[in-house]
Amino acid sequence: MLFLGAAAVLLFAFGQRLASPRPDPERLHNPGNLIGDFIQLEVMNGAGVDGLAAEMSDYLRDVGFDVVAVDNYVQSDVARTVVMDRIGNPDAAQQIALALGLEEDRIQQELKPTWFLDASVIIGQDYASLKPFVDRLPPPSVDE
Repeated sequence: MLFLGAAAVLLFAFGQRLASPRPDPERLHNPGNLIGDFIQLEVMNGAGVDGLAAEMSDYLRDVGFDVVAVDNYVQSDVARTVVMDRIGNPDAAQQIALALGLEEDRIQQELKPTWFLDASVIIGQDYASLKPFVDRLPPPSVDE
């Protein structure tokens, strides 16, 4: 009986994985004639919480994206996280949004062709609801 329960759980998890779309970090279109095959982006911390951009960058790199810059945004009180299409490649922005668990209404277009990257992610104060932060384990407790 235990075996059947474990098998059912594994089949359910496998089905969920197949049903959930997975981001593809490989660039399908390249309107900016950028170098490389993978979507290049920058991650900017607009939430005012130390370390968010670095942590999100690690997550996006682990998924396969090419994060070329990590920095603070000019504002530290951005309410909602957005993905900015920088070269007119909405597919790249959609793949990043998918990786972060963002809806398509969080994708904006602000073309900056001289920046030589596909997109920018601006982390907002809603960061705790994003995949890189929801999926992380809580910090270990310290025994005294």
